[in-house]
Amino acid sequence: MIDFRYHLVSIVSIFLALAVGIVLGAGPLKEDLGNTLTSEVKNLRADKATLRAQLDAADRGTKARDEFTTASNRSLLASRLTDTTVAVIVLPGADAGLVKSTTETLTAAGAKIGSSIQVQDAWVDPDKASFRASLGQQLASQVGVPLDAQGNVIDTVLARSVLTKAGSASTGAAAALEVMRTGDLIKYSSDAVTPASVAVVVSGPVTGSDSAARTARTTALAQLSVAMDAAGAGAVLTSTTSTPGATGVSSVVTAVRDDNDLSDVLSTVDDGELPMGQASVVFGILEQEAGKAGAYGLAGDATAAFPQLATK
Repeated sequence: MIDFRYHLVSIVSIFLALAVGIVLGAGPLKEDLGNTLTSEVKNLRADKATLRAQLDAADRGTKARDEFTTASNRSLLASRLTDTTVAVIVLPGADAGLVKSTTETLTAAGAKIGSSIQVQDAWVDPDKASFRASLGQQLASQVGVPLDAQGNVIDTVLARSVLTKAGSASTGAAAALEVMRTGDLIKYSSDAVTPASVAVVVSGPVTGSDSAARTARTTALAQLSVAMDAAGAGAVLTSTTSTPGATGVSSVVTAVRDDNDLSDVLSTVDDGELPMGQASVVFGILEQEAGKAGAYGLAGDATAAFPQLATK
C-alpha cells in the first residue's frame, strides 16, 4: 500500500530535479545553450540572405531573357504571317492585357486581323441552353451548317461566320453575327468582318465553387475552340500561365490537353503573356497551317516549351 513516505519522496525528487535543472541552466549549461541558439539564429539569417540573393538573381535572369526574347521577336516573327487573316476569339474571363499583346504580335508578324469577337458568358450559361440550340438551328442554313452537325450547332455557326476555307466565305455570315450579337451571345468591335483563314482563341480561367458547373463551362469553351479549328485552316488556343494548386479554377487549355481528340487537332499555348508564348502563338499558326498540332508552354502537360521554329 502506498503510504505518506512514498508521496513525500516523490515530491522531493521532483523539486530536486527542478532545482538541478535551474542550477545547470544558470551555470555550466547557460553559455553552451546561449551559444547554440545564437549560432542557429545566425545560420537562419545567412540562409535567408542566400535564398533572397538567389531569388533576386533568378528574377533578373528571367527579366533579361524576356527582354532578349522581346527584342528577338521583332526580327524572328517579322513577315511570318504575311497574307494571313486571323480571327481573334476572346473567351469569357480572358485577360485584357493578353488580348492586346496577342493582337499586337499577330499584326507585327504581318497578319491582318479579320475580326475580334468577344464571346459572352451567355454562350455557356446553362439557363440559356435552349435559346442557343434554337438560335443555332435558325442560323445554320445561313452559313452552310448541316442541322445534324456534331457538337453544338451554334459553335459551328459562329466559327463559319468568321472563318473560311479556301476563300469560300458564307454570304449569310454578317447577318448571322448580327443575330448572335443581338442575342447577347457575342460582341465584336467592328461591323465589318473580314473572313479569316485561321483563329487565335484567347482564354481565361473558368471560376466557380460548383465543380460540375465549372467543368461543364470549361468543356463547352474547349468545344467552341475546336469548332474554330475545324472551320478554317487551324486554330491556336492561348492563355496566361495558371497558378499551381489554385482552387475553384479550371483551365480551357488543360481541358483540351486532357482530351486526345481535341489536342490532336488544336494547338495550345499556356504562357501567352510571356514573349516566348507570343512567339509560340505565331509559330503555332504556321504549324496548324501545315496540318500539325502541339501543346506548348511551361505547364506540366505541355509537350514542349515552344513549337519548332518553322521557316516560311
